[in-house]
Formats: sequence, structure tokens, C-alpha cells
Amino acid sequence: MFLVLFSHSIWISDHYPKPILTLMQMSGTIGVEVFFIISGFLIGKIILRDINRPNYSFKNVRRFIVRRWIRIFPNYYMILLINVVIWFSIYNELPKSLYKYIIYIQNFFSPSPAFYRISWSLSVEQFSYLIVPIAVYFIIAIFKDKDRTKLFFYTSLVAVVLFSIPKIHFYFTRELKDIVDWNENIRKVLIYRLDTVYIGFMFRYIYDKYKSWFYSNRIICFGCGLLIIFILHGFRGFFGITVAQSPFFMTVLYLPLNSIAVCLLLPFLLEVNLKSKQLSKVFVKTSVLSYSIYLLHYSIILHLLKVLIPSEDFTGITLWLYTFFYWGLTFLLSYLLYTFYELPFMRYRNKKFPKLK
Repeated sequence: MFLVLFSHSIWISDHYPKPILTLMQMSGTIGVEVFFIISGFLIGKIILRDINRPNYSFKNVRRFIVRRWIRIFPNYYMILLINVVIWFSIYNELPKSLYKYIIYIQNFFSPSPAFYRISWSLSVEQFSYLIVPIAVYFIIAIFKDKDRTKLFFYTSLVAVVLFSIPKIHFYFTRELKDIVDWNENIRKVLIYRLDTVYIGFMFRYIYDKYKSWFYSNRIICFGCGLLIIFILHGFRGFFGITVAQSPFFMTVLYLPLNSIAVCLLLPFLLEVNLKSKQLSKVFVKTSVLSYSIYLLHYSIILHLLKVLIPSEDFTGITLWLYTFFYWGLTFLLSYLLYTFYELPFMRYRNKKFPKLK
């Protein structure tokens, strides 16, 4: 979440020091890929636990989906409504294709409209929580005597392959002009991104099966993951990997390689034990605020700040004061949203649909 917040701060002004500006440009893609893979990794654990229950049935699938909906929907729809009010107040018109946001299809086959831009990743998450979990249930019902964990892995693998096909079709039928065009038409379009979450599903299975190997080689895996990320984001141009020079690589392979790199980081990060209790509390508290931060920071807080106090020409200390104020306000409002709105829904969910042990 820090990476995404840091990345979107680039909208404040183009006058940050060049190294900071470069890091902001890089951090957005990395942050979202981390978000997708960790989501897949954690959700994969829940699904694997459920399918191995002796009394596994569609009730487990329904319970899983309802718990996800209660986690996502209340915040999403309230922030959607606030965004509509802000948009109408500023532009004196309702956002285009508003109905698409209600059913999460605003970026299904094409880029999202200018309204509520950060919601593109939530639609990817939402559909990923439906397709494979439901497919796994039916596959298990058909192959009753087969190893359920393997069925989960193979279903996830098939999903990765299937959702790679649209990207291959895009490569052969359309042309990308530059990295901005790629960002809008590939990275943020749902049909081209579902494979990312399912790579996280697959890695969950692989990690659980070979946990001792990953533990022994976690530093090597971490180094390889960092190296891949460093090359893809820092030296892509040096190796001639650009949208114009390497369209197949950028369209079909670039994002999956990012996902694999993030997977390689996880075995090491899972073993990190913070000795400082205070620092540990900071990370835990920040993690629970992450969803609220994500929803508020860009299309509401920064959008309004830019309207009320235009910052394009800010430089030096004025720019940094504006930036720190923006970050501080984001955390404050996210804390309030979490405490007084999100948390009550989470308590309701845990009471009505408690975790199965």
C-alpha cells in the first residue's frame, strides 16, 4: 500500500527530485503486483483449507464468497457514492458508464473511464474470487477420488493459461504506442490481469508442498526475485525492453514475470520476525488500514486537494509540505473510515460467518 500511495503522489507535481520521481514512476506497478500476488497467496490458503475438509460442499464456497463480499462491498460502494458526489460537484455531471462500477465491469474489456480510476484492481480481485473457487468445487465434484490439492493447482494453472490467451490475441490484433498506452490497455484491463491472482494461487500450493526447500533457499529466492524486479523496472530500457521494441514481451510476458518475482520474495519475507514490538504494531496497524487507504488516497483525497489547492507548480519545501500533508491526511481519514465504518462490518462478518477451524 505504501508503494501505491507513494506512486500516486506523482500526480501532485512533476517537480520532485529526479531520483524520487523515478521511484514514484516504478513503485505503482510493483505495489499492485505485490497486492495481487499476496491476495492470491492468502486466499489460496483459505481455499486449500476448505477443500480438504471432510464435509466440503458448496456451502463452503458460498461462505467464502460471502465473507469476501462483506469485506469488500461496504467500503467500495460507500466510496463509490462519495466519488459520484465529488465528481458531480466539480464537473456538474454524473460519471459516464456509472452502472459498470456497480457490477464491477468498468474495465472488463477496455480501460476504465476517468472516474474512480483505482477501482480497476478491485474488479480484478472480485472476479478472481469467483471464477476459480467455483470451478474448483465442480472439478472436485467430478473427480471425487482425486487429490483435491492437486485439482486446485491444476485448475489454477488452466486459469493462468486461459487468461493468457487474451493477451496473445491482443498482441496479434492490436498495437501499443508507448508505455502509457500499455498501462491503460493491458495493465489495467480485467481480462488481461486475472492470471496474476491465480499465479498467487499456484504458488500457495507449490510453497506448501516444498516448504522446507523454500525455507532452506529463501535468501537465494529473495535475491532472484529482487534481481528480476530490478531488471524489469530499473534496466528494462537498457536491455531494449520497451513497448515499441519488444511488444510481445511487454504484452504477454512482462506482468507474469513481475508476478513470479514477487512470489520469489515471499519465502524470505514470511520468515522475517520483527524484534521491535512497536515496529511490529505499526506494520500490523498499517496493514489493517490498507484497504481504506487504497480507496481514499487517490480519487477522493488527492483529487479534492488538487481542486482546492492546485499543486502543479509547487517546488522545494512547499512541495514536500504539501506531500506530507497529503500522506498524513490519508492515514487520518483511513483510520476514521476503518474504525467507524469498515471495522463494524468486519465484526458483523466474523460473528455471522466466523472462520472455520
